[in-house]
Amino acid sequence: MNNQLTLPQEFLVDDLEALKVIAHNTRLDILQSLKRPKTVKEIAKLLKLPATKLYYHVNLMEKHGLIQVVETNIVSGILEKKYQVVAQHYRIDNRLLTEQTAASEELEQMLNTIFDITRTEIRRTVQHTKQNPFAEDNSIGILWRASFRLTPAQHKEFHGRIQSLLQEMTQYSQDDVAENDTLYGLTLAYYPIHTPDEADA
Repeated sequence: MNNQLTLPQEFLVDDLEALKVIAHNTRLDILQSLKRPKTVKEIAKLLKLPATKLYYHVNLMEKHGLIQVVETNIVSGILEKKYQVVAQHYRIDNRLLTEQTAASEELEQMLNTIFDITRTEIRRTVQHTKQNPFAEDNSIGILWRASFRLTPAQHKEFHGRIQSLLQEMTQYSQDDVAENDTLYGLTLAYYPIHTPDEADA
């Protein structure tokens, strides 16, 4: 049997179809439930959903390599499988976004997928904790939106600092992590803005 201690640290989602599969409320919940091996019936009990509604999602996730079968047993003459995640952490490859053609349908799907995942994770956290993680008196999370004008030199410096921070965060996720450590999500978008006047010029 496989277990979390023998899992790779990271699984890189570098395929658009796999990203589409993972960007679904039920499948995200399935992924979070499989830190330890479980059967579909055990997943269904945990998520309070009928097992018949989960087989399609589980099979789709296995097909795209997002989860794996780690144990099989014969129960009452029926083959029963136990599934588990394929890595301790999942990360979306930035190239999935950067390699998409501007204004393409794939780019639109990519943006929807990334922000849907973020929205789902935040909603689930709020429902579970009954707290706003972004409240001013709460140091759990950060939610921030701003625009600002930078000189080319300022942009180069700021962009470099962001890249360094992301590399540092990635290294954290690759270091030994205890099972009871808190899992955090990070969605970052930094881009030039073309105002309506500029776009129409």
